[in-house]
Amino acid sequence: MGRRGFAVLAGLLLTAGLVALGVYLWSQPKTLKLAVGPLGSDDARMAAAFVQGLSREKKPIRLRLVLTEGSAESARKIDAGEVDLAIVRPDIALPAKADTALITRRSFPFFITARELAIDRVAGLRGKRIGVIRNPAENIDLLKLVLSQYGVQPEEVEIVGLARDMVIGAAREGRIDAFFAVGAISARTANEAAQRLRAAFGDEPGIIPIREADALAARNRAVEAGEIVRGALGGDPPLPAENLPTISITSRLMAAQSLDDSRVADLVSAILSLRVALAGELPAIQGLETPATDKDAPLAVHSGAAAFIDGEQETFFELYGDWFYLGVMALSLLGSGAAGLLGVESAARRKRAMAGLGEMVALLGAIRVAPNEAALARLERQADAVLAEVLASYSRGDIDAGGVSAYRLAMDQLGRAVAERRLAHGEPPSA
Repeated sequence: MGRRGFAVLAGLLLTAGLVALGVYLWSQPKTLKLAVGPLGSDDARMAAAFVQGLSREKKPIRLRLVLTEGSAESARKIDAGEVDLAIVRPDIALPAKADTALITRRSFPFFITARELAIDRVAGLRGKRIGVIRNPAENIDLLKLVLSQYGVQPEEVEIVGLARDMVIGAAREGRIDAFFAVGAISARTANEAAQRLRAAFGDEPGIIPIREADALAARNRAVEAGEIVRGALGGDPPLPAENLPTISITSRLMAAQSLDDSRVADLVSAILSLRVALAGELPAIQGLETPATDKDAPLAVHSGAAAFIDGEQETFFELYGDWFYLGVMALSLLGSGAAGLLGVESAARRKRAMAGLGEMVALLGAIRVAPNEAALARLERQADAVLAEVLASYSRGDIDAGGVSAYRLAMDQLGRAVAERRLAHGEPPSA
């Protein structure tokens, strides 16, 4: 194989190596940073389950948690570009540079009172003491938003901020008349918090519906209309006895708008596939939802998530097929160019190597008129030098068999000319 063949083979091996390296790098799991908090919250537990599940199931996307003080700080971090993802409650904080990838939790706030108070509408809470979980503080803002829909001013009620473990005691001791429950009922079924409310307000408490949920949703795009399903608080007879209208608030996995669409789609697909695997250890994961992708949806959905949800996600070759095609063309052009350059260089080397023929022709003429033996010997040495250069060129591959044949013919002619000239000088030709 000549030098040109080795160069082409080396180019092919280099190309194959680069392709293999690219495939290897592409196949490695991608790690994204996820802001969530506070530590111990439902959102943080959900995020931790995502991290463990994605790693255990060897998904192509992995997560690294960045703990925060809550939704507000998480939103700031994703807007600042410090993280790729954040779990936030949009009614608390809504990032400006991130869109929804998944709804991780949906809750249905409502008012609950003791049955004997006989309060069946929000306006009837005037003059009452209303308890609410004070952390996050935005729960109080949500309570005021609901009260304002019914014309109840904050000064017309007493808002009592409580820790989660204080609710039962406050209700039983008569320190609150009603409780604004924000996360007691999940998207799926009654949970431990709902059972605690029954323990606080009795087996048959009163539930005050929020009937003007659509009007509240129109005022605040982070709030949606919802419904408390019959039996959401359990019991027999079920509580409530019928479906009741209320508002709905969500926690959302938000993805930075700058994050690649295919990566977000892969993340959504991977997380949704964990629902069955993690249902036993984290029942709340069954509440995962895909967001509505309608153009008039109040909160924007990341284009990558929307493509997956709508079944329009492009395959790897659909995304990068044009680049592959252009790459093959570019490699072909580069190969052709390299081959052309090698051909030009090879022709130039052969031309230089064959230049010795001209020297031999000149030597042949000089030998035929050499005046004496000394001159003839000098011309022979010059011919030997040309021959040595020819042999070196042949060893480098600059001259092919045809070129060597031409030089052999020239050397034969030079040998005859030397012999004839020595006879002409009256000297026997050298052996």
